[in-house]
Formats: sequence, C-alpha cells, structure tokens
Amino acid sequence: MGEVRTLWASVVLALCAVGLLLVVPFLVLQGFLASFPVFGTSTHEGDGYLTWAAWLGAGLPLVGVVVAAATRRRGWTWFFGICLLVAVAVAGMNWAGHVRHAPPAPPGPRHCVERSGGGTECPGG
Repeated sequence: MGEVRTLWASVVLALCAVGLLLVVPFLVLQGFLASFPVFGTSTHEGDGYLTWAAWLGAGLPLVGVVVAAATRRRGWTWFFGICLLVAVAVAGMNWAGHVRHAPPAPPGPRHCVERSGGGTECPGG
C-alpha cells in the first residue's frame, strides 16, 4: 500500500512541476501575445490566459508543498515552497498596484472669490 502512495505522490509532484515550469509560462506568453494591440486597437483577449496562469501559478506550488511535506520529501518541499513565495510576492505587488488612494480634491477656488451682485464663494464655507 505504501508503494502505491509513493507512486501517486511522485506523479502529483511531477505533474505540478511540469505545469509550473512549462504550462504557466506558456499561458503567460499566450496572454501577453493575445493582449498585444494590433493596428492600434486595444483588446482584452489575453485576460483569460493570464487568469489561468495566475491560478495555476499559485495553486500548483500550494499542492506541491502539501504533497511534498506530507510525504517528507525535503527537496520538493523547498522547491515548491520557494515557488509559492514567489507567487505570493507577485500577487502582493499586483494587489499593491491596484489599491485605491483617496480621491483628489474637487476642483474649485482655493481662496475667496467675490462675485458681482454681492455674493462670495469661500472654500469650506
């Protein structure tokens, strides 16, 4: 029974490694090429490829770390752990780039402006 478990763990780790090293970069390349504007038109056709690359880029190392740690394979645990840290760092930088900042102050006078007819506009008042 232990041999079958070892075999399945080896297959899962190999598939995760192949997916991480070949499939994810291929999807990123496809997404980049599909999103590249042709003749000045803006397209979002590559978003699906990039979404799949992001999910696989984070999910495969996570599965790999769990399987490698459960079967006590230190080399694979280190490999997938480092890949998972890289995926988390990339996701964090992407999230930090999308954080919304406070909206700019509305345009208007920054000092009192007198109008003919007796009215004035003062900021904050």
